[in-house]
Amino acid sequence: MVVVTGQNKVSGNPDDAMSSSDAEDDFQEPATPTATQAGQALPLLPQQFPEVVPLNVGGMYFTTRLSTLRRYEDTMLAAMFSGRHYIPTDAEGRYFIDRDGTYFGDILNFLRSGDVPPRERVRSVYKEAQYYSIGPLLDNLEDIQPLKGEKVRQAFLGLMPYYK
Repeated sequence: MVVVTGQNKVSGNPDDAMSSSDAEDDFQEPATPTATQAGQALPLLPQQFPEVVPLNVGGMYFTTRLSTLRRYEDTMLAAMFSGRHYIPTDAEGRYFIDRDGTYFGDILNFLRSGDVPPRERVRSVYKEAQYYSIGPLLDNLEDIQPLKGEKVRQAFLGLMPYYK
């Protein structure tokens, strides 16, 4: 649908209709960012991290060593802090992870010393460990009884999709 208002610029006669070729001539491609503009918008990779890393996880503040975040190579945290990805910082310069920080301390405690959370937090920490892909923590948490029972229940329901 083409809406024409005002006078036709070519002929100056308001009774003349705009042809389709005139409409195509008026169309302009949006400007594409240049290399200089893109360089201003995003920092150059790889990103460098300090040995002591300040973190803001969903508004909760943590401080840990870079080696702790990289403890297990195949985790999301190791990938995030490998230098290959850009991680934004908050106004105070802390690296920001847009995730609820309630159970992140339990994640860090496992990465630091292998500690598992108390039984009442196992399910919630398990969900966070899944998000961060921390296989060794998932294995440890799966060995705790409430989770093992839930895993068996889910496997059973998977075999019997119509069972209520």
